[in-house]
Amino acid sequence: MTKKLLMDHSDDINQYDLVEIIQVPERLDGVIEIGDIGVVVKKIDDRNFEVECVEQGGSHKWQKSLNVRYVRLRSKDPFSGWAKKALADKSIIQTSVALGVAVGAIFGALIGVGLGAITRSLNGILIGLAIGLLLGMVTGALTAALTVRTAGTSGGIGVGYFTGIVFGGVFGMLLGALIPDSLRMRAHTEGLPVLDALMMGRFETAVLVSFTLSILAAIVGVWVGGKNLVS
Repeated sequence: MTKKLLMDHSDDINQYDLVEIIQVPERLDGVIEIGDIGVVVKKIDDRNFEVECVEQGGSHKWQKSLNVRYVRLRSKDPFSGWAKKALADKSIIQTSVALGVAVGAIFGALIGVGLGAITRSLNGILIGLAIGLLLGMVTGALTAALTVRTAGTSGGIGVGYFTGIVFGGVFGMLLGALIPDSLRMRAHTEGLPVLDALMMGRFETAVLVSFTLSILAAIVGVWVGGKNLVS
């Protein structure tokens, strides 16, 4: 029974935890005192630890390898749990952003080619492709990062869709409002009724970009939210 308790006790101690000396090894008598508080600088194995004790003034007192029977857990390292969560979140964000960039680029290019085809010219299609790729990658990356924050690993497709719709709409409205008048007038003067209607004013342009990016961001949000869902 005592052996089992010691094993369970040792399993609780990890690197950077604070431990208290409850028994002094004979070989370290006079160096270590009962009640000394030390930090586990290295977990050698499940029953042996490298412990360092520092005095209140900050000076080094001792650093020795101790068996679990000589120490007891005083407090867990508060950084440990946070670090594990932070590293996990970082990993999810990195993979999600990469996925968002890829999905955004593909669908952004398709949407850009479709809008460029309205001009009925190869030049218009190529410009639409380039703009679609650029906006798709940027929108995809931002939407993916935001979806990780809102949906996490439990929100799923629904939260991802809502996140994409809202973010894409707002982001597109801002971008549309910032388009220079010279670019809008260039499209407006192509002599095509469809372009004239879409580009006749700053508000109409902002609505078009907002609607387009909301669709694109919704696709990315659904994709990322569904992939990260943990049932």
